[in-house]
Amino acid sequence: MKKKKIVILAATVAACLIFGGGVYVGAAASGAGSQNDPVVSLSYLDYRLENLNISGNSGSSVNGYEKVTLSRGERYLPGEGGVIVLYSGSCTVIGKGIINLSASTILAENSNVPAYSQMLVPDTSSGIVAAESTILYVVSGK
Repeated sequence: MKKKKIVILAATVAACLIFGGGVYVGAAASGAGSQNDPVVSLSYLDYRLENLNISGNSGSSVNGYEKVTLSRGERYLPGEGGVIVLYSGSCTVIGKGIINLSASTILAENSNVPAYSQMLVPDTSSGIVAAESTILYVVSGK
């Protein structure tokens, strides 16, 4: 009877070790810490957000877009083929008009620019004027 308990105990320990080793190998194979891993530490998130530098002054760049801050009444003409994204504030169209790529519409002069939409500037005389303190992300054109 004592021998039987020892065999059962040894078999249980062996099964636990084999299962635990399989879980460890499976976790390593699935890319722990990779893009597919759903667990993110706060320090990693802080590091990544700090490197984006989206809270900097004018001139900082995020994914090819340059941050531009305008005061009330300031104009911005990005040039032909330029792209404007209104991040905060309020502004209106100046010049011949701009194309709202997000909504597939054309905004005529004096139209309000919707926030977070990509605006394509078709010529060098078109752009925006800030109605209040405004933050834009832009890609300059020609």
